[in-house]
Amino acid sequence: MVADVNDRRFGYYEKLRSGDGSLAVGRFLVRDRLRFVERFHTMISRTRTYSPPVARILELAAVVLMASVQLLCAQDANPPKETRYDWSHGQELQNGIHFVRIEKTEPRRMVIHAVRVDSSTPGLRLHTTSRRGEWVEGKTETDRQTTREFLRKSRSQGLNMILAVNADAFSPWPAPYNQSTPTDLAGLAISDGVLVSRGSGSPSLMRSKSGKLQIARTTPETDISDIELAVSGFALCLNNGRPVMGEDILHPRTGLGVSEDNRYLLIVVIDGRQPASLGATTGELGDWLFHFGAYRGINMDGGGSTSLAWWDATSEDADKCRLLNRPVGNGIKAEQLPELLFVSTERHNGNNLGVSLEGQQK
Repeated sequence: MVADVNDRRFGYYEKLRSGDGSLAVGRFLVRDRLRFVERFHTMISRTRTYSPPVARILELAAVVLMASVQLLCAQDANPPKETRYDWSHGQELQNGIHFVRIEKTEPRRMVIHAVRVDSSTPGLRLHTTSRRGEWVEGKTETDRQTTREFLRKSRSQGLNMILAVNADAFSPWPAPYNQSTPTDLAGLAISDGVLVSRGSGSPSLMRSKSGKLQIARTTPETDISDIELAVSGFALCLNNGRPVMGEDILHPRTGLGVSEDNRYLLIVVIDGRQPASLGATTGELGDWLFHFGAYRGINMDGGGSTSLAWWDATSEDADKCRLLNRPVGNGIKAEQLPELLFVSTERHNGNNLGVSLEGQQK
């Protein structure tokens, strides 16, 4: 009687090894233990048949090793449970718009950027990418542009836009990350009351013509007659104050949330695929949205699309449009690069969300 233990116990190891960012847990202990498992895997792969006692010992060793790795990888990077961030400590970018940046090292390296927007601020408006000139519904709805290009263009058209963040997923993809091409948005998009893309069943952030914020699932049949603005994402990551668990894979993340009283818009951007920040899961994104004050939240387009930009009126540079995060627009995983060699790149996205303040200093 012979036993084959080569593939049965190492499926999880291969998943960890090939998953999008899931090896980048940020703990040397995890890395070193996985390297040991890989050497162990190589050793037993050289001969695929063993006597029953040896096979049993190898199986038990494999189970113990992988259990220890799973235990370490399961540690999440959430904020303190049931706590809310004190926004009096945040940086005021403009009246009604506050920003904070948080760095974590345990259980992995993570950089979190958060913005709270008070929708009751006089003159505050939300904007998103408008229809392209030759608009064809469901085919070519917008022209892709980077988040900073969206902000600059909006200001060139007379809007006092202060902040912008990427929004919905788009197709076709893959596409040249650094080129503007016509694209089709994945969910509902409304710009200044004009339909850009119909609902598809995904959740949408909406602002009514009276200024009320809400997050709700939208379909092609959704009544949009009272909607001034809408952008959509993949799925809810926070529902009624509770994180929605999803994939346990690390990516750069963008999340949009609304407070329970519908007054505040919360934006959370978590960097990933880079030495200083390895990314987050969707559940962690929901936890951070809750921490910063959201009651419901959406996991927006992430990965290389994740971008957050600000118009820094205090800057002496000719171009005052600054990135607040470090995008990986080219999609390359750079977790293992030395920090000094990492270069941020910007992706042309299907649409973006902007915040403007009319009647304020430009």
